[in-house]
Amino acid sequence: MRITVVGDTLLDEDIDGASTRLSPDAPVPVVEIGSRVSRAGGAGLVARMLAVDGFDVSLVTVLGNDQAADRIRGLLAGVRIVAGDAGAPTPIKTRVRANGFPIARLDEGCEPAPVPQASEEMLRAIALADAIVVADYGRGMTAHPAIRLALAERAGRVPLVWDPHPRGTRPVPNTTLATPNQAEAAAVVGVARETVHTPSAIRALHETWECASLAITLGEDGALLSKGPQDERLWFAADRVSTHDPCGAGDRFAASAIAALAAGAELADAVRGAVAAASAYLARGGVRALAGNHPPVPTLA
Repeated sequence: MRITVVGDTLLDEDIDGASTRLSPDAPVPVVEIGSRVSRAGGAGLVARMLAVDGFDVSLVTVLGNDQAADRIRGLLAGVRIVAGDAGAPTPIKTRVRANGFPIARLDEGCEPAPVPQASEEMLRAIALADAIVVADYGRGMTAHPAIRLALAERAGRVPLVWDPHPRGTRPVPNTTLATPNQAEAAAVVGVARETVHTPSAIRALHETWECASLAITLGEDGALLSKGPQDERLWFAADRVSTHDPCGAGDRFAASAIAALAAGAELADAVRGAVAAASAYLARGGVRALAGNHPPVPTLA
């Protein structure tokens, strides 16, 4: 089963340490660094999850010509990377935690980027996919006309899950399943978060995006599935998990959903399983649970 991940990739860094006092210069904690861990983020995290799950994964993305891109390549063992030139620095997001609690995030190279180039190799990887998951992180990948056309040509033919972003572009028509969170869905149709589950809001979201189905993720409350503007909505509850770091839960949801759909699962079963997978992911420690084995990279036929 060949799954292609399409989207924006960045470098995530976690700095963990202990803090027992405030700085004498300002009322901020002094953090004694205990560990520093790097990983591929954005679409790279989705690809890494699927590779660890045992799938044949291609990552269609763009990277800068810099050390951050080199580090991402080294961190994505088990993933076939098909990358174009970003025309901008590779974004780096550094999360700082003290005593297990997040206290700051430092962003480098995260300013708006130009719409990147699309190579024939990138378009070919989309055309050969048995299933596609789009991880849009708002940096222009999904705005490229050729990439959108390639995705639109596969929509309706293969399972396509689209994880949107507030600064990204709308899913292509006939997307199998769009997975906005509550805030993203509300922003698209201009309603309050608390009313995004209403029939009128759901109908407006279907009409705006022209997607086959929606799964609005609700954090610790699970997900709401709508298989069409007139169909009954289904709510899937999540197991309650205590966590200080939900990073990657949405990526785990999208990765699990596309894996299930690619295997032939019914839509409701795929979403139910994705909710359970996201909860289990957080219970195991979230992104830290991905530090396991590194599967080999298969060749592109």
